[in-house]
Amino acid sequence: MKYSIITFGCRVNQADSLHVEEQLIANGGSPPAAGDAGNNVVKSCSVTSSADQATRQIVRKVSRENPTARIVVTGCYATRRPDDVAGLAGTIEIVPNDRKDDLVAAIGLTTAERFGDGDGACGAAIAPGLAGRTAFTLRVQTGCDEACSYCIIPSTRGAGRSRRASDVLAEIERIADAGYREIAITGVHLGSYGRDL
Repeated sequence: MKYSIITFGCRVNQADSLHVEEQLIANGGSPPAAGDAGNNVVKSCSVTSSADQATRQIVRKVSRENPTARIVVTGCYATRRPDDVAGLAGTIEIVPNDRKDDLVAAIGLTTAERFGDGDGACGAAIAPGLAGRTAFTLRVQTGCDEACSYCIIPSTRGAGRSRRASDVLAEIERIADAGYREIAITGVHLGSYGRDL
């Protein structure tokens, strides 16, 4: 299965995209030559109207360049304006932020797709260099409990949620064992990490 991930926005989105890419590779997916992806994930941002517009433009472009492509849109714009996203050509699935752990299932990778033509590695693990990355971006927190009048985050990412320290340490060990020598810790509101635990 050939896939493409297009990410807009913050480091949290980048970390989420890396997690999705890791799952796709583990299920036999592989990045394609330019414009050859049958499955496209667009990780949207909605911090400004320009970010919303960029998402619409890229979905239209992918659909125009590859009319048979399957497009899954997730992220803050998809969460805030699902009806707008649903109206875009080529969009097969909208995955809001609170369901992003189901994103790989939404793409519909099946055993037949994984093994049908014998193409691609099954069960491949992460390694430095994945999508050109030498550092691993690890999200340890998401959401925000603040109610700033100018910020969309609480309505698109929900309340602040932290990963348990034991889970974070286990993930760091797994990432280090994979060969990464640098890990960037990220979150929407890292100053609030642990308040909910």
